[in-house]
Amino acid sequence: MKLTRYLALPFAFALAMTASLASADDAAKPAAEKPTEDSTVAAEAGGGAAQPEHAAILKEAKPFAGMFKAWQKEQKLFVELSPADYNNEYIVLISIARGIGQRPLLGGYSWGFGDDWIWKFRKIGDTVHVIRRNVRFKANKGTPEATAVQFAYSDSVLFALPVVSKGPGGGDLVDFTQVFMGDLPQISQVLPGFMFSPQKSYWESIKAFDGNMELTVAATYQSGGSIELDSVADSRGVTINVHYSISKLPSTGYEPRLADDRVGYFLTVVKDYSDKTDREQFVRYVNRWHLEKPPGAGDGPTPPKEPIIFWIEKTVPFAYRKPIREGIEEWNKAFEKAGWLNAIEVRQQPDDADWDPEDIRYNTFRWITSDAGFAMGPSRVNPYTGQILDADIIFDADFLKFWKSEFETLEPKTASQMLGQPTGETLQLSGASLRMLGLGNHSDCALSNGMAHQMAYGATALVAQAEGDPAKSAAEQERLIMQGLKEVTMHEVGHTLGLRHNFKASKLYGLKDLNDPEKVRETGLVASVMDYSPVNIVPKDWKQGDYYTTTIGPYDYWAIEYGYKDLPGPTAGERGELNKIASRSGEPALTYATDEDTVPSDPDPDSNRFDLGNDSLEYARVQAQLVKELMPGLVERMSKEGDDYTQVRRAFNVLLAQHGQAMAFAARNVGGLHTSRSHKGDKDAKPPVTPVDAKKQRDTLELLQKEVFAADAYNYPPEIYAFLASTNWRHWGSNSTNRKDFPFHDFILMWQTRTLDGMISSTNLQRIADTEAKTPPDQDVLTNAELLERLSDSIFSELDTVKEGEFTARKPAISSLRRNLQRSMLERLANFAMGRATVPNDVRAIAYAELSSLKDGAAKLLGGGVKLDPYSRAHLEEMRRTIEKVEEASLTLARP
Repeated sequence: MKLTRYLALPFAFALAMTASLASADDAAKPAAEKPTEDSTVAAEAGGGAAQPEHAAILKEAKPFAGMFKAWQKEQKLFVELSPADYNNEYIVLISIARGIGQRPLLGGYSWGFGDDWIWKFRKIGDTVHVIRRNVRFKANKGTPEATAVQFAYSDSVLFALPVVSKGPGGGDLVDFTQVFMGDLPQISQVLPGFMFSPQKSYWESIKAFDGNMELTVAATYQSGGSIELDSVADSRGVTINVHYSISKLPSTGYEPRLADDRVGYFLTVVKDYSDKTDREQFVRYVNRWHLEKPPGAGDGPTPPKEPIIFWIEKTVPFAYRKPIREGIEEWNKAFEKAGWLNAIEVRQQPDDADWDPEDIRYNTFRWITSDAGFAMGPSRVNPYTGQILDADIIFDADFLKFWKSEFETLEPKTASQMLGQPTGETLQLSGASLRMLGLGNHSDCALSNGMAHQMAYGATALVAQAEGDPAKSAAEQERLIMQGLKEVTMHEVGHTLGLRHNFKASKLYGLKDLNDPEKVRETGLVASVMDYSPVNIVPKDWKQGDYYTTTIGPYDYWAIEYGYKDLPGPTAGERGELNKIASRSGEPALTYATDEDTVPSDPDPDSNRFDLGNDSLEYARVQAQLVKELMPGLVERMSKEGDDYTQVRRAFNVLLAQHGQAMAFAARNVGGLHTSRSHKGDKDAKPPVTPVDAKKQRDTLELLQKEVFAADAYNYPPEIYAFLASTNWRHWGSNSTNRKDFPFHDFILMWQTRTLDGMISSTNLQRIADTEAKTPPDQDVLTNAELLERLSDSIFSELDTVKEGEFTARKPAISSLRRNLQRSMLERLANFAMGRATVPNDVRAIAYAELSSLKDGAAKLLGGGVKLDPYSRAHLEEMRRTIEKVEEASLTLARP
């Protein structure tokens, strides 16, 4: 696969540049009369004393003609560089043609994010340097700034290769073997304990074309065998087919387009010391394709001279080709509004096609089977201009296998994925390796991580809504899958067009409106397919609309207009037109926030992954209602005669996770700030930062008290727990659980503390303190004092509500779920009070006061006339002693 935001590494470069083997006279001769490289070398080899040195070197070597003259002789690769080749620049990319079923070493994966690699050759004596160009800094030629840039920044010399002789064409014959028969991709950094083995590696294929050269090395990495990988037969020798693509950097007359932070595009950024328009001298270009009007084109929409062509690979199952084709072609609606007819063409790869999907000349939609459950849409980009040169979309077949074993016992990492927080987990990667590959950063698309959960949630609901009708359930699940497949296709195609995520797009409609076919017919369910959209499931008394959006949204039209509308060059007039387009950012349907705006510490509760509707409280209430509706009868619906009960456990986990996910989204209102990217003068623009309404924050706390912190918040039918069975299979590829029974307390506490920690994180408490100080006294805000008091009153409510009665271990005054939650909250208050957390000083004082009040409440309940059960009494005694220890520790704090 090929790509742009995924780090392109240097390697197969040497092969990409060459002159044609045949002269014009040769081209006129019949094929049988034309001299071949083999015949030339053979003739020279038999001539005696006049035999040139290259004849012996290349004897019996296999020739390749394309950008370069190249020869393969056993495991050696020779390339002849002509004088003209030293003046060219080449773009070099790496991808995994055949992987090992372990992320990131998956077939079709492009290798990393960042600037795509530009190589140049430089001859020094009898050595050729392979140089990676530094493309980030520039200045106008002939200026003092250009001289300063030359002194400040340098290129990188990656290889020094010997010139072994003059080649048959008179150029330099260079041995490029060490470039590719080595660990150029640095795969050993993501396979700890493995090293590249040149003796076990070989050339899988070499293909030469006029504009590019494609090389594939069957690269074997060896280890001591102590590491076991389920997808590898023997870890002492792991073979990964690494594909290298080299092409001459094109000169197409492409005009870069300046970027705008109100519209979400991937960027090519250059620091231009001659530029005076930006205070920091950064020039930012959007990444986009080169579309040109044909000669004589009128003012209306016209087809481009060369459309963007996507090939659906022959590996895509027949049943899925239609929604995939429709998902790709859907973007033509936006291009037509921007002035282009049929800007995108979709073609089916013939079964007898002999070209490789990695070939730079083809943009492909690939279907692979690696059991990794992912989809992505990368592209490769000219790092000088932002021009997209080619792109691919990869779907893993496991993406649609949504009843996964990981749902049997959800761990924190899985919960993070369900909240749309990429974990960056791939094999056992170090932080440095992750940065090298670009995994887990803002450019990484993790849509499919959460889609499996959403598909499973949708399937659970559809079985219930079918009311025992298998045919109806199957039909609706088919519609769910096809709509989900089209939606993800549209999303990934958007990436290949240059678009970034927009995590505010799901706020277009309220939940009732987005299930009204009349309102969503033109716009779809969301403002942009570049969001991570959850499945749209409604309660049984609602009318069900589409499960996923079926068309691109208003933001998508706007973004394509900005990036692709035909405008007259990079002039002041174009900048004015671009600003006119971007100045619509204040419209509700065009609001934009992306990856770096949507990490857990970010303040805007409207920017989430996998939320839906314009009111997070409504969404949370509806999800809570749905879970309550779906729990009764779950065992009967999710297990058929003769089945085991693993499906029941997975469905139960999925439902609880959906509930916890929605509550965590709602909790972001507490201390939240609505953000805006609009510029001064934009119509209907909002300020960059606006605090969430104080009433909405209090309404959120009331909802969470009822649905997350209350004693009966997770009061599901007790008989269900006997049927939450884990798998009995134990073999490679299976995920065994630590417990045969369901870890009820751990699971519930995980979701409770995720919701709690979001509200009382150090960052959020500091934000609330700042909002208090910045808001005039006559305006209402939720303060840290009120927040901690309300949370304490809610979580420790038994201290006030338990006034009489007799309790037993089976009917305790404080339930086990509440005792766990209270211990967790007590630990956090103690850390605040003792200065173990970076919180405002006022929060430390308030936490200390809350602890003192809780100690008094515990002592009062212990000393009252209530006959407490042993669990509750021990819990209260522990609480009282813990707080006393905190009070004693306050005397020796490191800071006042």
